[in-house]
Amino acid sequence: MLPFKNRIKKKKDFEKVFQEGDSFFGHFFILKTKKNSLSHPRFAFVVSNKKERKAVRRNKIRRLFREAVRNYIPLLREDKDVIFIIKREARGKEYEEIKEEVEKAFKRLKLI
Repeated sequence: MLPFKNRIKKKKDFEKVFQEGDSFFGHFFILKTKKNSLSHPRFAFVVSNKKERKAVRRNKIRRLFREAVRNYIPLLREDKDVIFIIKREARGKEYEEIKEEVEKAFKRLKLI
């Protein structure tokens, strides 16, 4: 489970990242990132109701992404707010595929 301090929870924080953040496009997700003033990175995961109708499947996708990100938190160099907007292509993917894609994205963004 992702530690509480590493989660974006407030609506104003989401809006700030969406409005002012930089975008990165991966195979399974879109990343929105913005520097934060805290001493640690924070993450959020969005799976649209249009992308996956069943809540059980949306939650499973979120859990897979959370676990993949959790392994990289100690390695991250910058304190950023990161929102993963998960695409339809992520449906049915295995954990290892998601983990590799997250690692590639973090490396391209020079976060690790």
